Amino acid sequence: MAKIAVAPFYFKATFSLGTDEYTAHVNEARFVPTQPTATWTDIDDVTHTFAGKSTWVLNLAGVQDWETLNSLSSYLNEHEGETVTATIETPEGATHTADVIAAAVEIGGANGSPATFSQSLQSTKPVTTPAA
Repeated sequence: MAKIAVAPFYFKATFSLGTDEYTAHVNEARFVPTQPTATWTDIDDVTHTFAGKSTWVLNLAGVQDWETLNSLSSYLNEHEGETVTATIETPEGATHTADVIAAAVEIGGANGSPATFSQSLQSTKPVTTPAA
């Protein structure tokens, strides 16, 4: 019987776009599926549910950095509309990789608060490679 690994109570990973790592720039990187569903009720009052294939987005949240060369916020704004490979890798070595479309992020913020951004990038279905 295979031993099941127990995940820690918090999420920890590295995040990359293309060949550049941006782990220090984000506090959220998650691939999120949305499955389309519909229901229909016939005249005998029987309800039927239909489901399609999920569409995916990569939700990112992080800090704006306009001072560092090739920061994530600068990269996303400069490459808006381009397709790039995104990778989330867990400390155990599992990777989740998908192609995403770069989208521009916010510029600026509120007085007395760090300037942050939150953006959803259109994504292909992630491919998971388990740890060796």
